Amino acid sequence: MGKRIVALFSTLIFLFSAMIWRLSWISRKEDFAQAANQQSTYTLEVSQSRGMIYDCQGQSLVNDSFHYLAAVLPSNESAAALRSQFASADLWREKMSGRVPFLIEVDTDAVQGENVEVFSVPNRYSMDYTAPHIVGYVDADGVGQTGIERIFNDFLESVGEKIRVRYQIDAIGRALAGNGIEILQEGNQSDGVVLTLHKGLQQACERNLSGAGVNGAIVVMDLADGGLRVVASAPGFDPRNVAQSMDDPDSPLVNRAFGAYAVGSTFKLLVAAAALEQGVSPEQTYICNGWMDVNGQIFKCNQLAGHGEMDMEQAIAHSCNCYFIQLAQQVGAQDLRDMAVRFGFSKADLLADTLQTAQGNLPDAEQLENPAELANFGFGQGLLTATPIQICKMIAAIANGGELLAPRLIEGIYTGGELEEEVSFSPNRVISEKTADLLCGFMETVVIEGSGQLALPQTGGAGGKTASAQTGIYDENEEEIVHAWFGGFYPAEDPQFAIVVFVENGQSGNRVAAPLFAQVADSLSGLELAQIEENTTIMVE
Repeated sequence: MGKRIVALFSTLIFLFSAMIWRLSWISRKEDFAQAANQQSTYTLEVSQSRGMIYDCQGQSLVNDSFHYLAAVLPSNESAAALRSQFASADLWREKMSGRVPFLIEVDTDAVQGENVEVFSVPNRYSMDYTAPHIVGYVDADGVGQTGIERIFNDFLESVGEKIRVRYQIDAIGRALAGNGIEILQEGNQSDGVVLTLHKGLQQACERNLSGAGVNGAIVVMDLADGGLRVVASAPGFDPRNVAQSMDDPDSPLVNRAFGAYAVGSTFKLLVAAAALEQGVSPEQTYICNGWMDVNGQIFKCNQLAGHGEMDMEQAIAHSCNCYFIQLAQQVGAQDLRDMAVRFGFSKADLLADTLQTAQGNLPDAEQLENPAELANFGFGQGLLTATPIQICKMIAAIANGGELLAPRLIEGIYTGGELEEEVSFSPNRVISEKTADLLCGFMETVVIEGSGQLALPQTGGAGGKTASAQTGIYDENEEEIVHAWFGGFYPAEDPQFAIVVFVENGQSGNRVAAPLFAQVADSLSGLELAQIEENTTIMVE
């Protein structure tokens, strides 16, 4: 009986021991499973670039400079690599002690070492930034705030390239060396928006304005299709540091190419066009004595001693105010205003979704019933204001045989290796080809022997019109602000470009704006003009 009790007791002890061992084994297995589940991945976000913005030839206007970022997995080997890059270990020692992968900026992609990966990351804007008023800028979060960056923000955010590095980590979050590093690259870094601007010419015009030390604008339009090859505004601003321009008294954030200003004598071309369309002979003369009395109000000519007897060509060449006051009276307010509307005055130019110019101001019919206001209108003064884009359209229509072009800024969207072009509009005839040809001849006379001789380029010739537009606004020295303009075409034979130069408070169109026009024309003469046309439908590499 005693032996049975001992045997039973021993059996029970064995069974209990087996159960305890089984429970312990199961517990350890669950711990292992839990640890395995906790061993996962750690992803380091290296960069997220935005889509590209290109000029008409596929040259990048953004992302055209780079800096280097190193993705570092803490280890003895990576520490040695960083020690060779940095004179002081203070920049990376603390990060290294955390045992978590990190990013650090380095000076070169030649940093070598195990557990170190170096990436070339684009800077959105370089020191040699171009067309900031058109391209715009992004905020600290990379969201477009102005210009093309804002208008195409959703698209530019959806394309571009994203680079990540994935590491294996253990249960307590430490990256596991020796398990390999997975580099993940998504997106297409070449997708983006293609503009009609020509980068080289845009930069040349920006340098011209900066070199002259003036505030103003230069606009260049291609007569083949209305593409705006240059939309330059000065002063410019640094898109990398917009805050410093906020309180600048010169207002560098203002795009002067889109602003509306008094236009002065450039408008005489439109008055002449209206007269010629009515059948007024270009040989009709008027004797200028230096002033005119309009209902008791005296209007002075720019030549106080008078120009003497002048026909239309000479009146344009020497910018005789009196000739055009009497011509405006002859044509009549309504026909003049109708012609201005046909040319696009008082209508904003929409260049992209929500990106538009000012509309300017065109006196209404009732205002032009006032003889003094009609006199002012005859030589581009008084209530009339217009943008450099509008003046460029007028010049382009004359140089293009009387057909008005719609200005274009967006060439298309480039995705997946193909360019989807923007819809372009057919030109509208606003004056006859005969009238346009006559005006072109008159504008060449301006450059050859008239008030615009300083606009003559070194080669190719040109035609144009000067203006010194009074504003009725006076500065702190009680001197009137007078804007300087020169609008013209280049070259003289078979014109290919319309060019407008505007200098805010430049005082003299012939002394200040005309030489800048010559510089722009000379820049154009150095380009392969046919190449620009061929590349208006580009395939960006």
